Amino acid sequence: MKKKTAILIAAFTAVLLLSACGSSYEYRFGDVEWYSTYAEEKGTTIKDTYYYSDDWFSGKPEKENTELALASMQLTAAAVTDEENGTGAAFLKNMGFEEVGFSDFKSADPDDCNYTWARKTLPDGSTLVAVAIQSASDDMDIKNKGWKQNFTVNDPDAAETSGEHFAFARAADKVVDDIAALANADKVKFWITGQSRGGAIANILAVRLSEKLGDKNAGIFAYTFEAPATVDEADKGDYKNIHNYVCSDDFVTMIPMWGMTRYGVTHDLKTKETDADLIAELGKMGSEAADLKPRIVTEKVANEIVSNLEKKIPDRADFSKTMTDKWTGADGNQHEITYSYQDSFTDLMDFVFSGDGSESPVSGLASKKDDLSAGVDHLVNGLKLENAGDDPSPEYWEAAENFYDVLSKIADEDSSAALNEEDVYKILRLAAPVLIELPEDQGDPSTELLTDVIAYNKELTYSHMFDTIIARLKILAPMPEK
Repeated sequence: MKKKTAILIAAFTAVLLLSACGSSYEYRFGDVEWYSTYAEEKGTTIKDTYYYSDDWFSGKPEKENTELALASMQLTAAAVTDEENGTGAAFLKNMGFEEVGFSDFKSADPDDCNYTWARKTLPDGSTLVAVAIQSASDDMDIKNKGWKQNFTVNDPDAAETSGEHFAFARAADKVVDDIAALANADKVKFWITGQSRGGAIANILAVRLSEKLGDKNAGIFAYTFEAPATVDEADKGDYKNIHNYVCSDDFVTMIPMWGMTRYGVTHDLKTKETDADLIAELGKMGSEAADLKPRIVTEKVANEIVSNLEKKIPDRADFSKTMTDKWTGADGNQHEITYSYQDSFTDLMDFVFSGDGSESPVSGLASKKDDLSAGVDHLVNGLKLENAGDDPSPEYWEAAENFYDVLSKIADEDSSAALNEEDVYKILRLAAPVLIELPEDQGDPSTELLTDVIAYNKELTYSHMFDTIIARLKILAPMPEK
């Protein structure tokens, strides 16, 4: 009896020591090259190191694995093109995947999402299928195709709102059959990842695969990054195998509002630990983001925007409600513009994040703020009229003409060729009540938030960038000893 007890104690001690010292994974080490969404020059990549283990997929997908999270984000950042010898394909091959393929990256269908897939046989004989939903591109046709769907929260043709984000769910539904078909064996595990829109689609895709594959599926390991909300809180279910990493100061992760959330478990990526060493880690990676320390105003601005949006649009159904403004302009011309907040927000985000992946036309507004003073005055006047129950349309139109004139001078052909004065009007119709605040005592309006959005455009997207996300994950999951 004493001998059996001693053996049990020894075994238990060994388990504790193993837990204290880390896992006994067998790692593969190498170099990885991935796309920098922060760099000033389009197409810039960062050459970094990686580590990978097949053993990650021998555990339960419900257990958070920061090492797998790091490799997932590196894969997401690498898999941005359908080039056979591109960074994504090279990374997958380096990790030992035997087959690599791509969806139709050149599809013009705005509901499509692009993805890279790969397949390999694990040591236990099972098949591992990796799927990286594309999250960035320096191809403007591909990039804008995705942005136009990000804020289509509600089905434009339906009277009722559904439990899920309409466009993300539609994209996942279009690819789930093809991705499920990659499971060409009885024992299959899926590794699903993506960031931003790609993360949102990956979030829903993991649920769809669970529903479709049922008992045939031996495990779905899903890791998403900085994904916007995908589902109503009441409908999110219990998917502990889906791990969502978000930064608290990333505006994208705060929307849509109305109590919407993500399937799975959410992990905080912005912590005291990751903040303390972030700049140093970015410097080691050679990222240009190391030269820009995020100002303290960033999280404050993001939270104020979301709070004001909720006040302006308190109900999800109101977001896609169609409205029409009619007025007579100062020149005597009749105007009529039909819009919804959903359309306006889509245009706004498409415009803000257009450009080569790092810059946008909004970046140029900071140096032109004096030229916008007349437009801002019209916005303030329009907001006063709106709050008083009067028609603000003429004032908002005057502001739109001013903003359009300035934007036309600073925007390049790639970023705003399709933007016209009516588009700017629709954007400002939503933006004015959100970005300009009227005090309760009806004193002078505050345009500080509007100025912050213009001045801190780059800081507001700081935590959303590939470079920043990977740097934070490398702090949480440092390179193991070789």
